[in-house]
Amino acid sequence: MAIAGGSFANFWPVVIVQAALSVWVIALVLRAHGFAGRPLLLVTLTAVLAAATSLPWLAGQLMPDLFSGLAVLALYLLLFRAAALGRREKIGLVALIAVAGASHNATLIVLAGLVLAAALFFFVRTELVARAGIVQGAGALLLGAALLLAANVTVGKEFAWTPGGTSFLFSRLVQDGIVARWLADHCPDKHFKLCNFRKTLPQNGDDFLWHGNEKSPFAQIGYFWDKRGEMAAITVDSLRLYPGMHAATALRSSALQLVKVGTGDGIVYNVWGAYGEIERLTPQAVPAAYAARQRSEPVVDFAQLNLLHVPLAWLSMALIPLWLFFAFRRRELEPLGALAATVGLALLGNALICGVFSGPHDRYGARLVWMAPFLLVIALAYLAPLLQWLPRPALRPVPVRPEIKSG
Repeated sequence: MAIAGGSFANFWPVVIVQAALSVWVIALVLRAHGFAGRPLLLVTLTAVLAAATSLPWLAGQLMPDLFSGLAVLALYLLLFRAAALGRREKIGLVALIAVAGASHNATLIVLAGLVLAAALFFFVRTELVARAGIVQGAGALLLGAALLLAANVTVGKEFAWTPGGTSFLFSRLVQDGIVARWLADHCPDKHFKLCNFRKTLPQNGDDFLWHGNEKSPFAQIGYFWDKRGEMAAITVDSLRLYPGMHAATALRSSALQLVKVGTGDGIVYNVWGAYGEIERLTPQAVPAAYAARQRSEPVVDFAQLNLLHVPLAWLSMALIPLWLFFAFRRRELEPLGALAATVGLALLGNALICGVFSGPHDRYGARLVWMAPFLLVIALAYLAPLLQWLPRPALRPVPVRPEIKSG
């Protein structure tokens, strides 16, 4: 409904609000770390993120992906930097977390894992974690769950938790060959329509979900609704029969998801479902949607863009253990350690959840990985004043040759 509210101006108000939210959260993190009086740092950091990460592309889409990273930083502020926040700012951050959790199941699980990790850490270092922040974070997630259920009742007329969510896990099992093995072991079986497709089952999970027609295997079992429950039954039985195969493929998918962070995945022209919903719900925006460049040609050459984005993301992720080490060694860097731990755990949790339950995609990694370069810039800002404390090599005096006087 919030997106529909911006349809009067072809959805540009939504993009403006998302960009403003991004700058607001970035500014809050900087202020919470003592950089409030350095506007040049905010401008520089925002420019770096806009040019070298996926952040601006997330802010420019009518998708919930942007809120994944913003919610992680919002939760970090409530848990570790609450003293630097005002009452209204805390309310705004709680609302942001709730909306993010309601928008995407993976985001909700990642945030829940961070709250649990903070609660466990609270018993070790009570002075670093705000007790109220744990309560506020948990409350925000409960509010997000309530919003999700309310939305499903209002829009889908069904009191359920994301109907059709099993399909994404099943598509990953199709891609990893687990479904094909189960069908080979159990077909023919009149109770399973998929047995009719055991020799023609797609080898790619996206092909199974999105690239078929009305005669495809996914269509024949009822698309996401799957009234006969074939996907759930095969998933549960295969887990019982092939636990080793499940574990190995889940681990491989999670590792692959961790490094799949390219910008632009999903920004394509053939989003016919979205165009159909625009025609049905916001007909006033149809002319602009049909005239958009995205509908007729690629928006940008993301392969060229990722020559910068992906290596920077990988480097920034690889440096996270270094920031944790520095924070452990120097007390004044403890706030940097909390931020690094939050970002690192969020990236690992996201890779595990998305890799296992949806299969690895660049889009799933890109929506969070921009936080790693963000952390890199903050770490450099922290370390700059400390560089004068690094030991310097002693320089030997250069011997001066005696002058030779000519006779």
